[in-house]
Amino acid sequence: MTHRYITQRLAALAGATLLLAACGGESAGNDASGSAEADVGASAAKAVIGGVTGAGVSVSDLPDFAEVPSDTNAIHNMAVNQDGKTGGSVTFETSQSPADLIAFYRASMARNGLKIGMETQSPQMVQMLGESEDKSKSLMVMIVVDDAGKASLNLVHSRTAG
Repeated sequence: MTHRYITQRLAALAGATLLLAACGGESAGNDASGSAEADVGASAAKAVIGGVTGAGVSVSDLPDFAEVPSDTNAIHNMAVNQDGKTGGSVTFETSQSPADLIAFYRASMARNGLKIGMETQSPQMVQMLGESEDKSKSLMVMIVVDDAGKASLNLVHSRTAG
């Protein structure tokens, strides 16, 4: 599999997961149809209109606990804001090694008060999920390695207004 293929599939999966999580529960802000499908569709439209474009994508809307290492280039950014929950998914190309990215995010999560509650590793992928003690913020880091050893990075972040 190519690096671009893996990155695209990872971004799509993370985006779909985030959209489904953000529309959970009943909302007073539903449209006239009142359906969850309408909520997901509206969120997806906002993401596309908001500029999910490609190389050079802005990441200025990332929360302070979603730090970005040097030598990265954002290729996809999607944000969700619904019912006091904010979050998003951003995918990066990077020249950093998987080991350097893992070390960076372990230190970053500790610095930002996120406790790593889940970490899984395989030869092609590493996932880490960090969450604040009060569960108000979370960060999932996914590092995918292609057949040539090049890493891509995906961050899925969420924050609940408290």
